[in-house]
Amino acid sequence: MTATFTAALPANFTTAENPIRIGQIGLGGGIAGSHLNEMLANVNFRVVAGCDPNLLDPRAKENANRVETHGGKIYATHQDLLGDPNVEAVVIAAPHVTHKSLTLDAFAAGKHVLCEKPMATHPDDCRAMVEAQQAKGLIGAVQMQHVGRNSMLALRRRLQEGTIGRIREIFLTSLWWRENAYFERVGWAGKKMINRQWNLDGVMMNQGIHYINQMLVIAAPGNLPAVATARNINCALYRFHDTPALEMEDAAFITATLETPDSPRMTALVTTCYRPERHAIDIIGEGGRALWNGTGYLFADGKPLEEFNDDNREFDGSSRVFNSFAAAIRTGVAPITAFDKIARTTEFILGCYAAADWRISPAPWDQVEALPDVHHRTMQGRCLPSELMPRPKWA
Repeated sequence: MTATFTAALPANFTTAENPIRIGQIGLGGGIAGSHLNEMLANVNFRVVAGCDPNLLDPRAKENANRVETHGGKIYATHQDLLGDPNVEAVVIAAPHVTHKSLTLDAFAAGKHVLCEKPMATHPDDCRAMVEAQQAKGLIGAVQMQHVGRNSMLALRRRLQEGTIGRIREIFLTSLWWRENAYFERVGWAGKKMINRQWNLDGVMMNQGIHYINQMLVIAAPGNLPAVATARNINCALYRFHDTPALEMEDAAFITATLETPDSPRMTALVTTCYRPERHAIDIIGEGGRALWNGTGYLFADGKPLEEFNDDNREFDGSSRVFNSFAAAIRTGVAPITAFDKIARTTEFILGCYAAADWRISPAPWDQVEALPDVHHRTMQGRCLPSELMPRPKWA
């Protein structure tokens, strides 16, 4: 059976008669183009400005032209954009290390903020962003598009209703593929620090954060926005890629206990070393099983019970997050990816680094094909690779 679910702030929310006058900070890079696509096609927004420090970059120049074509102004600096009284909100599509400073500047200028993930790379930075937002009475949200997907919202609601009983365990598998050239393409990619500030561009803070956050959202009790916290975190970090451009981890094995009423154990692998890419959150309850892999499934007695699909696979999640941001500005209802909740995902990831003592062990590239098998064994043992018998040589 296929089911659909309309969230409290659905994808078709509209404030078209009074659209959000928004500016975009950061016009280069693929994600900048994606955000611009969403806003230009969304009746709840009117793009009135954009800025980038390098407007000679081909992609930044192309996106700047698109902003101007739609009647917006282009600025060389974010300070100039924030000084435009016609801008009431901004989307931040700039490198990780700039998120805190750009957000604080935006709040100081009285602008609402929708920030690309990660919200920031350290819990202290997240707290500073939340405090600035609350002091100004503004809206702060993070573009975590999977949170807005109908398949996830519908599955989460059924779990909240107790369909599979008490949740005992959650298994997360997030397999991404990135070649050496990916980390060599720009100066900040794969780096731990940039200008003495935390950048932490490893798999947990960049690619894997989508599914780490999704796992914490699915498990969290109550209505959105909600993100679970964790305790008893254990983590092992590895680096298989052999390019010096990568300073951070490209594989992270994690175990923890989530701090929810059910206190489920979780076991995870996130990596950028494997193809074909595959992502799944497997939830084991006392009375059944749930699975989210882009589609949501419920199983009872080993048989399919319900299936939850997206309204529109291309735009459903992203549109709902943007529309939630617009609704928060116009109505005061908290956005589904509110700063104060998504900050917990950064806190969880920093907890993983701390649990690993910030140690990233080198591992041979010719062993990456074994990662799914090792992960399967860690899920069976609820442990890290170093605790397996026999233990992988690289662990």
